[in-house]
Amino acid sequence: MASVHTYDKSSQRHVLPLRPTIKDYAWGIRGLDSRVARFALESGVIDEVDPDSPYAELWLGTHPSGPTTLRDGTTLESVVGGQLPFLFKILSAGKALSIQAHPCKDGAKRLHLENPTNYGDDNHKPELAVALTPFEAMCGFRRLEEIAILIKKHPEFAACISNEAKLAIFLCSRDEDDKKKALRMLFQSFMSCPVETSQVQLKKLLKRLQKEQSVDHVHPHEEPPWERKCARAILRLAQQFPGDSGAMAPFLLNYLLIAPGESFYM
Repeated sequence: MASVHTYDKSSQRHVLPLRPTIKDYAWGIRGLDSRVARFALESGVIDEVDPDSPYAELWLGTHPSGPTTLRDGTTLESVVGGQLPFLFKILSAGKALSIQAHPCKDGAKRLHLENPTNYGDDNHKPELAVALTPFEAMCGFRRLEEIAILIKKHPEFAACISNEAKLAIFLCSRDEDDKKKALRMLFQSFMSCPVETSQVQLKKLLKRLQKEQSVDHVHPHEEPPWERKCARAILRLAQQFPGDSGAMAPFLLNYLLIAPGESFYM
């Protein structure tokens, strides 16, 4: 995995076992159901698996928040002579992660200087995710045409967005700068919606979607599959995070179902 120029020549003929760092974020899968837990156990980082603890991420790299070491305690950074330009992770996600934004490199440097609490380092963090098991994700904004359909179809979602932002979506030209501006207005409007409003509208939305998903409700044949998947994702998110208007995120973001071996870039 890494250069071993700091070791004698004979060591270059051998694989050097690495000791990863384990992260116990609350969204991780618990106990031995987590692949992270099983890998941590096999690598010797932990002696036993706590069935009640979440094992969310396994890190291999030189990040200061979770540096990888060799078995003798030597850091990987010292072995390779500096920081690696990537961080390898294995995730075991038991529920949805928080919405994340990945700025460009210049933007990351600026945000880290201005707000180091929320932007812990100056890296831009482009990511490539490869599924080990079937994996669900939301990545990137939907096409404006899809968002416009969802705004018209779901009045509860529309009520969380300003009229100006909705008009920007409906009247947007094909110019890429106009599209970016419209999306920015839409997202800012939704995220800044008063909590009292968004929670009331979320309750109304969930009640209606639950009724539509019931066995005695017949879906119209013309309803596209992506709209049904969107509704189901919202109901599941609302179960995981009760009262959080972020459950409506599938109205804004692309919903992906990734099979083992498939990948996506973000």
